[in-house]
Amino acid sequence: MWRRHRHDTAAPCSGEPQPLDPLVEGRLVVVTRRGCHLCHEVIELVAQLRQNDRDLVPEPKVIDVDTDEGLRSRWGDHVPVTFVDGTLIAYWTLDAETLMSALRDGPTRPAVLP
Repeated sequence: MWRRHRHDTAAPCSGEPQPLDPLVEGRLVVVTRRGCHLCHEVIELVAQLRQNDRDLVPEPKVIDVDTDEGLRSRWGDHVPVTFVDGTLIAYWTLDAETLMSALRDGPTRPAVLP
C-alpha cells in the first residue's frame, strides 16, 4: 500500500499519477517482460483487435520493463502494464472492452492501483 510521506501534500486517488510513476508516452504502450505469459496474451489481444479495427487500435509500443530502472522499480511485479495516452488502464490482465473503451472514449485508471 502506498503511504504518504511528510513532504507529500496529497494522497493519491484514482485518476491522479502517483509521485513515483515514471512517464510513459505513446498512444498505446504495453510494458512487458521476457518470458511473461500474461504479457504474451495482452500482445496477442492487441494484435487481434488491430486486425478488426486498424483505424482505432494502433500498433503498440512494447517496452521491456527490465530495460528501464524507473519502470522496473515501479511496475516490475505488475507486468504486463497497459497505458493509453500515458494513462494506466490495466495491469496483469487486459480485456478487449477495457482497451477499446480507452481508445474510443479516453483512458480511465483502474479502481485499484498497485
